[in-house]
Amino acid sequence: MNPFDRLIAPLLEAFPGLAAEDIAFTAAPKLELGDVAIPMFILAKKLGTPPPKLAADAAQRAAFGPEVRLAAAAGPYLNLKLDRAVFAREIVEDILGAGAGYGSNAAGRGKRALIEHTSINPNASPHVGRARCAMIGDSISRLFRFEEYEVDVHYYVNDMGRQIGLLVLIADELKDLTFDQVLDAYVRANARAEQDPEFAAQGYALLLKMEEGDPAAQAKFRAVTDLCLNGQLAVLARIGAAYDVFDRESKYVKDARLDQVQAALRARDALFVDEDQRLVVDLSKLGHAAEEGRYFVLMRANGSSMYGYRDLAYTIDKLSSGADVNLIALGEDHKLYFQQLAMILDAAGYAAPEPVYYSYILLKEGKMSTRQGNVVLLSDFLDEAIRLASERVAEQCKDLSAEEQRVIAERVAIAAVRFAVLRVGASKNVTFDMDAALSFEGDTGPYVQYSCARINSILRKYPGALPTAPGAAFPVESDAEWGLLTKLASFPDVVASCLRQRTCAPIAVYVLDIARAFTAFYHECPVLTAGTPELTQARLLVCRVSLQTLTNALGILGIEAPERM
Repeated sequence: MNPFDRLIAPLLEAFPGLAAEDIAFTAAPKLELGDVAIPMFILAKKLGTPPPKLAADAAQRAAFGPEVRLAAAAGPYLNLKLDRAVFAREIVEDILGAGAGYGSNAAGRGKRALIEHTSINPNASPHVGRARCAMIGDSISRLFRFEEYEVDVHYYVNDMGRQIGLLVLIADELKDLTFDQVLDAYVRANARAEQDPEFAAQGYALLLKMEEGDPAAQAKFRAVTDLCLNGQLAVLARIGAAYDVFDRESKYVKDARLDQVQAALRARDALFVDEDQRLVVDLSKLGHAAEEGRYFVLMRANGSSMYGYRDLAYTIDKLSSGADVNLIALGEDHKLYFQQLAMILDAAGYAAPEPVYYSYILLKEGKMSTRQGNVVLLSDFLDEAIRLASERVAEQCKDLSAEEQRVIAERVAIAAVRFAVLRVGASKNVTFDMDAALSFEGDTGPYVQYSCARINSILRKYPGALPTAPGAAFPVESDAEWGLLTKLASFPDVVASCLRQRTCAPIAVYVLDIARAFTAFYHECPVLTAGTPELTQARLLVCRVSLQTLTNALGILGIEAPERM
């Protein structure tokens, strides 16, 4: 519950045409104008009154209690000066009471969410660009769990297709192929297929055998894809990504529901066999207006299915789970493909999952390409991040053992990478600067982690038992103190907004705001030498609730809040 919600009732009594959900609270532009502000734009539109007039009327007519010391209009805003101690105490009690659940609105209680993300083709170790999908998908999964959804995270195992057939052929030649060799093997296979039509035809033939149930072919495909999958999952685990369900593409080759899809397409006159004897969907019959993307191939001339045909069956299978929310994280280069898929599903009577599109992490040379081998592997990238973090931690934490420094360096490196990626909205490209991301100052993950370590240090230095609840008095003597507490109070609203928008980028912005607000509090408000026992106890509690909120928010981002740095 927002501690300012008690201010809603007087406004509803003064203006019966309003509803509680119409009223929002924001910070006043300057604290001397008010401790909290209420914008009048939505309220005024509903009541048919100019916002400045409504603000002036509200200041006169709303009978706020003694906790509001002054109500004054400032243009289209109603600014309120409050008895800070009353609200500060309530904020602290709310956070202490909720603990690890503070910030959650329990919006998903009793509901299920199915989230699919990453699903790397089994032809290489994950590269940095693909890791963005894993980090976005993982953080959104954490967000839904934080909101008490029952979450199943799915990984679609692409265990068949022409590219896997070529990889299987190369694996036969190389013998004892290891995961670290897969990328080079795939690049060789793809280049050879472009130069050698017979080799390319062998890949198609092997794929057809696999689809027809040939045990030897299926065993070869399974061995190669398992090798790749296990290696990929080990790398993704380093950035904290984990999965609950693994769905294999090969499971959907002969899915009976695809016959129903074909029937629905024929009923719309949208299915035909082209000059190459392929089974094709004409999406213009389903409402697709552009020439680009008009045709969607389902089956090859030899009877083998295309990826999209199997993907239809997989998507229908996910929909049959009955989840309340069905999400999929996709690169923006898949947008047209997914729109095609959604049109076909709609024609067959199914609603497509909700897509979350993301843009790229680019190299200086341009977008990464697995086929050309122009990639930065995530494992190498993380190794370098940990190496650089180790140097900085060794300088920063000279009093800690080598083992403690190693653990901190790994946490700092992962925080740097995840934070730098997640703080950028998914629709924007990420330009990653390793040195800047690893800095203990500025808008970085390590800076926020350092704020957590600083709070833990203050709490450790207190000689007595730490307070567990506010005392009879809860003095608030500084604007820095009040500013920090009001930012902490807004966390549930930030979480709710992120859930609606299917993004965690605002949470990254939020933890930076909290870290900066705590720094201001730290410099202006002595804790251990506050002057009075009551003030020391109150400020120790401010430290505790700041740490709790940071820990909860960082947890959604998949970042640890360290005790020492």
